[in-house]
Amino acid sequence: MGGWMAADFFRVGALKAMDAGLRPAFVVVTPLCALLLGLLVQPTVRWPRRAVAFFAAAVGVLSAGLLGGALIGVMRWSRWGLGEGAATGFVCALGFLPAFALVLAAARRVGRARPGSLVDRADRRAVWLAVAVSVALGTLAALPDWNVFPTGVRPSLEVSRTLGLAAVAAIVALCLGDAVALVRALRVERLLHAMRPASSDDPRVAWSPRKLDLGLGEETRASVLSAAVVYREHDRVLSVIHGNPRDARRALLGAFACGVVALGVGGACVSLTGARTASAADAEAPAPIAAEAR
Repeated sequence: MGGWMAADFFRVGALKAMDAGLRPAFVVVTPLCALLLGLLVQPTVRWPRRAVAFFAAAVGVLSAGLLGGALIGVMRWSRWGLGEGAATGFVCALGFLPAFALVLAAARRVGRARPGSLVDRADRRAVWLAVAVSVALGTLAALPDWNVFPTGVRPSLEVSRTLGLAAVAAIVALCLGDAVALVRALRVERLLHAMRPASSDDPRVAWSPRKLDLGLGEETRASVLSAAVVYREHDRVLSVIHGNPRDARRALLGAFACGVVALGVGGACVSLTGARTASAADAEAPAPIAAEAR
């Protein structure tokens, strides 16, 4: 996606023979460099010092841009394109830095909650949310209006705009997931007064049919049905809540707020691109032929 949007930004295809085959080179080389970058930067997600991790990731992104641009330049224009391709790749990498920072920041939050818990699933959704916002922002590559091309050819930018629409749809789905998780946390918080403190080592807790792990905090509370007959029956544990509902509520509220902001940003980018497309289409429409004067 990044390679295609970069090609759209440079209006690849407008110069006909001069940039023939350049778009496939973007689409092939960019994911390969991104894969290598991901393998190299992945350990920085667990580095304790945030500033060092982001600096290392930034150096990796810029290096990948230089490498990818140089490779594309050599593929298309032999050794004469090495310097120009590397410089262009570096400029593209600068544009990708904010998006990569968003994804890295979201990825560093994964692991603060217990795996599979309510907050952990929200943290993992946040990584995809950062990716979707980055794709939506990438649709702005279709906005610049380069009218200086001598051929007069205007390459189609529909792929970038379609990717933007798909990104906004993904943001909506992720926001709904965060909203459902937040509602569950708020419901649990209201039920706390009717639940009893419990021990996680209690076998009845382990065999409870309904268990919910909030992810943050070590408290365990259970909803218990008291025995009807003393000495013949035992109390039944109906449901178990593991974690601190208040901490989970704050974390999920923050995730939902980020989703709402992301939806606003993504929607604005797609709307802006669509409005520009409509205005450009109106400007290019042929003027009606005036009636001949009698």
